[in-house]
Amino acid sequence: MARAERYWTLFLAGAVLATLALRLYGLDLRSISHPEIYVPGIPLVPGISEPPPRQDLAFALWWHFHDEPHPIGWYLAMFGWVKLFGASEFALRLPGVLFAAGSIPLIALIARRIHGPGAGALAAFLLALHGFHLFWSQTARMYVPGMFWGLMASWLLLRLTEARARRPGLEAGYVLSCLAGIETVELFWPLLLLHVLWAALIQPGLEGLSRRAALKLRPPGTRLLQLQAVTLALAAPELLHELYRARPGAAPPFSLDSLAEYLSFGYLFATDPERIPVLRLGGPWSWLLLALALALLLLSLRARPRTASGLPGDDLRGNDLPGWLGPLAALAAAGLMLWLASIAHRRAWALAPMAALPVMALALPALAVAGRRLLAGILPGLERRRRALHPGVLLLWLLGLGAPAVLFAASAASGVSVLAPRAFLIFMPFLLILCVAGALALPGGRGARLAAPTGLALVFALSVPYAAERPGSPNDYKGLAAGMIPLMQPGDLVFLRKRDWSDTPFFYYMPDAAYVVEDWSAALAGRPQARVWLVTWPWEGEPVIEDARRAALAGWRRVAQIDRLRARAELFVPGAGP
Repeated sequence: MARAERYWTLFLAGAVLATLALRLYGLDLRSISHPEIYVPGIPLVPGISEPPPRQDLAFALWWHFHDEPHPIGWYLAMFGWVKLFGASEFALRLPGVLFAAGSIPLIALIARRIHGPGAGALAAFLLALHGFHLFWSQTARMYVPGMFWGLMASWLLLRLTEARARRPGLEAGYVLSCLAGIETVELFWPLLLLHVLWAALIQPGLEGLSRRAALKLRPPGTRLLQLQAVTLALAAPELLHELYRARPGAAPPFSLDSLAEYLSFGYLFATDPERIPVLRLGGPWSWLLLALALALLLLSLRARPRTASGLPGDDLRGNDLPGWLGPLAALAAAGLMLWLASIAHRRAWALAPMAALPVMALALPALAVAGRRLLAGILPGLERRRRALHPGVLLLWLLGLGAPAVLFAASAASGVSVLAPRAFLIFMPFLLILCVAGALALPGGRGARLAAPTGLALVFALSVPYAAERPGSPNDYKGLAAGMIPLMQPGDLVFLRKRDWSDTPFFYYMPDAAYVVEDWSAALAGRPQARVWLVTWPWEGEPVIEDARRAALAGWRRVAQIDRLRARAELFVPGAGP
C-alpha cells in the first residue's frame, strides 16, 4: 500500500508538471484579445480606449460595478496581480496556468475518493492533456479559475459530508471556495444550487422529522444545509451585480452541435469559428468521438464506487451552526445590496427588493426538509434507494450532466442563451471523471482494461496540437503591430476610432503612436505632409472597411498594406495616384 501510494503521488506530480509544461510553452505567442484587455491595471491610452485604463483600486471598483457584466472578484484579484507582476502577456496569462495546475490534484482527489486511485490518476492525466482546457488556461480570462473553485468546493463538500464530527476549517474553506467561485464565473450559481440539492437528497433522517421540526428555520440535523444557507446569503450581492449588468446576446444560441461537443469530453475538439478557415473536427470523426464519450458514460453505470456508502452519520442532531451566524450574514449582505442598489445608474427599482434574498436564504434548511418529506410521501421507497446510491456518484452526474442538461434545455426553451462553451469548463471535470470510470469499467481481461485508458489518453493527446491551431483573438492585433513597427517613422499618424472596443487591444502593442480617433480630415489639414496608417478590422462579410477615415484619405496615395488575421494596416502618403 505504501509503494502504491508513492506511485500514485509520483504520477500525480507528473501530471502537474505536464500541465505546467504544456501551458507555459507559447504562453505569450497568441495575440491579446479584446476580453483580456479588460483586466484592470493595464496601461492603456487615456481618453480613447474602451475600457479606459484603471490604475487605482477605487476607480477599478467603480468602473467594474457599473460597466462590467462579469463578476467583480476575478478582476479585483487580477488588479492586485498586475500591480505585483506587471501587465506583460506572460504575466497576464500566468494565473490561468497556475489555476490549471492546481486543478490537477483536485480532480484526482475527487475521482480517487469515489472510484479509486486508478481513476484519480487517469482523470488527472486526461485533464492535463485536454486541449480545450489548455487553450483557456493560456488566456487572461476567468473560466479556468472558476473551474478550480468548482473542484475545490466540490472536494470540500465531499469531505464535509463524510465527516463524523464538526470540521470548522473545512466549513470555512467550503464557504470561501463557493464565494470565490461566485465572484469568478456566472455559472458557479448552478453548481452551488446543485450542491444544495445534493446535500438535501443525501442527508439521512430528514423525512423522519416531525412536521413541527420540519417547519423550523433551523431543523435539527441540517448543519450542512445551514452552512449552504449562509453561503447563499453572502453570495447574494454578486447576484445583484449580475442582474444590474445583465445583457442579451452575450452567448451563442442553443444548437445540437454545441450540446454534442460538450458531451464529447467537454469540448475536447471544439469548433473555433475565429480561425480562417474555421477549425472543426468534422466528418465522421466528430460522431466517433461523441459515440466513444456516450459509450463510456453508459459504462460508468457499471463502475463500482470505492466505498459502499460514504453517507454521513444518521444522528446529526445538536450540531447546528451558531444561531447568530445566519442572521448576521443575511443582514450584512442585505445592507450591502441596498447600498449597491442606491448607487446603481439603472434598474434600481428592480435591485432594491433583491435585498430580501439573503434573509430568504435562511429558510433553505426548512425548505429542504419539506421537500424531502414530500418526496418520501410520493415515493415511499426513496429512503431505501437513497441508501443504496453512492452520494459521490450522484454528485458527479448532477454536476457533469444534470446542470448542463438543464442549461441547454432552458436556453432552447426561453431563447435566452448562457451557452458559451468556455463557461462550461466548470462542469467538464465531473463529466471527465464519469468517462474515466466508464473506461476503467470496460469488460474484458487485463489487456482491455489497459487498452481503454491508453486509447483515451491518445485521443486527448491529439487535442493538444488541435488546440494550438486556435487563434487567441479574432483579430491579430499582435501580428499587425509587429508588421507595422519596422516601417513606422517619426511623425506617422495612425487612424483609429475613439473608445471602440475592437480597436483597444491595438493600443496595448503600440501605446506611444500618434493616434487620431476623430476629425480625421482636420488632422490631415493640420499635417498635410504626414504619412498616415489606416488600421481596420476587415472580416468575411466586409472585406474592405469603408468609413469616414477612408473618405478623409480620398486624395492620398496608398503605398503599403499589411494583412493579418482579420486585421489590416494601409500606409498612405500625400498625393494622388495608384
